[in-house]
Amino acid sequence: MKWNTPLIGVVILMTLTSGCLGSIEDQGNENGLVVTTDSNLVRIQTVYDQGELIEQEDGMIRFDFSDSVFEKEILFYGISPDDGREEILIDATETSEIDVLYDKHGYYTIKAFAIDVNGDRETTEIMITIEQEITWTETNTGNPEILYFEADPGNELPSPSYFTLNSTVENPSSIIGIDGRSVSVSWSVVNPDGPCLSESRSIEDGDSTTWNTLHFSPVGMHELELVIDDGQDSINIEHKVLILYELVE
Repeated sequence: MKWNTPLIGVVILMTLTSGCLGSIEDQGNENGLVVTTDSNLVRIQTVYDQGELIEQEDGMIRFDFSDSVFEKEILFYGISPDDGREEILIDATETSEIDVLYDKHGYYTIKAFAIDVNGDRETTEIMITIEQEITWTETNTGNPEILYFEADPGNELPSPSYFTLNSTVENPSSIIGIDGRSVSVSWSVVNPDGPCLSESRSIEDGDSTTWNTLHFSPVGMHELELVIDDGQDSINIEHKVLILYELVE
């Protein structure tokens, strides 16, 4: 039997083309490094009671590498946290998520990366923002303590956009219901350059007052001091400080 040469060529071409299409489809699924986060903005929660630090919940960002697709086997996923710490590595054969905690506010430019069996590394950058909320309470105090808070970020990137202060002072009624007195108080916020914010109020017996204010581009250690100028022997205090950043796209 004699084979038709053109027909053989068509069969071979179809076979090669079929194999090439399969290869192209596979390459289309090789997305490379894809990293997602559960949030790009989180807030540290710091709580003081009677002048003592009782709780700090650090800001946590979860980095998920599970959408990454590579031609070569990946051994490690990693994060460079941009706050002076060493790189965080995980075994890519065991998990595809990395949880990173931050105990200082700031903008952080994260480097997320994957390392394959040849030691080659693919990297991408992700910007995250860590803010801080500080809550301070004192009850039945005649000598309020100073609240110190640091405005400098946890790296070399710009300082916070601003902080807000919400401070409530209560002049509790006399327990026996007589001889209630008003109280005069003064607030001051001091930074490395000196006083930057101040306020004075008089509070009647059984009443409370709230001072709301903000300060832009804070730098360095700040001191929030509340002083009883005259009147009642004891007051109740709640300060709330939010250290905030403008969102970066």
